[in-house]
Amino acid sequence: MLEILSDNEKEIMFLLAQGHNFNGIIDFVGIDYPTFIGLKKSLFKKLHISRTTEILGLLLQQGFNPDEI
Repeated sequence: MLEILSDNEKEIMFLLAQGHNFNGIIDFVGIDYPTFIGLKKSLFKKLHISRTTEILGLLLQQGFNPDEI
C-alpha cells in the first residue's frame, strides 16, 4: 500500500492518522492550504478511501503498531 504513495502523501497520511488537523499539518510540513488539499485528495484516491478515519484502519490492517503511527 505505501509503495504507491509519494513521500509527501505518506507524511500527510501519518499525521492525519495521528489526529492532527489540517492547520497543524500545514504548519508542521511547511506547505500551503492548496498543496495540502491536493496531497490529501491524491492520497484518498490512491487508497480508495473517502474519510480520514479510514486511514488508521488501513494502517492497522498493514500491521502498523498504533504506538508507532
